[in-house]
Parts: sequence; structure tokens; C-alpha cells
Amino acid sequence: MPYTTCYVDHGKGVHKTGSGIVTGLEIFSDAVQDPLDEDRARKLRYGLVDFTGVTEMKVTPEDVRRIVEMNRKMAVLTPGALVALVAPAPLPYAIARLWHTLSDDLDWKSNVFHARPDAIAWLRDELLQQYGSPAALEQFPSLEVKASAPA
Repeated sequence: MPYTTCYVDHGKGVHKTGSGIVTGLEIFSDAVQDPLDEDRARKLRYGLVDFTGVTEMKVTPEDVRRIVEMNRKMAVLTPGALVALVAPAPLPYAIARLWHTLSDDLDWKSNVFHARPDAIAWLRDELLQQYGSPAALEQFPSLEVKASAPA
């Protein structure tokens, strides 16, 4: 599947990844599923949506509006959640920015990035502000900053 969802960090995070050709229907269908498991949804603190591997995006502005309407149902269960979107290519970036604009009235804090490390750094900073303690970031091992190998 070119658009996949993986729950991480003991259910406190969700990583959604697009690869190859991604359609608006795939993203919408995934958004429909999100609020169905209310207990799982209520645990979520952040979402990371990564379109780095997308080669073609078949998503219309109307698709984005429909996705945002489904996100409204999820936002009721996840107030204050963080959403970081990664979209290095021009079309996915434009679609992500449209989503960001249309979802502005949801009770989520979101941002769009060209690179995954920037999105992860933003999520870590925001979670640190929410929790107030660097030790609290241990709850989110999928967002750990990997040390680079010595040169």
C-alpha cells in the first residue's frame, strides 16, 4: 500500500507514510478509520505524516476538504495533538499546506516541513513544551534523535 499507518510510542504517536503514487481516496479512507477506535485515538499526542517517498500525488483540493472534515471527528478525540507533515516535493508540499490552512480551526497544532529531521525536531520541541521535562520525551522513542556515526 502506498499510504500506510503505524501506531508507535505505546499508542501516543502515529506515523503515516506515503510512497509511490498516493491518491486522495487512500488518504481519505485512512482518515475515516482514525476515529473508529476511540480508546486508541484518545491516547494519541502526535502524528507524523511523511510524503518523502511519494512519486506522484493524485489529490485534489476537494479531496483535501473531505479529509479535513474527517479530521474534525478525530480532533474531538485528540484535542491539542501535534501534526507534522513532511513534503519535500512541490505538489505534496502544496497539498500539505492546503491541508494546514483548511485545518487551522481544528484543536491541533500543525506545521509543514520539507525534511523529516526538521519535522521531528519540531515535534520534540512542542512535546517538551507540553510536558515541561526532557525526561518526558522518553515516552516517544520513535522521535529520538539518532547520533551520527563518527567521521
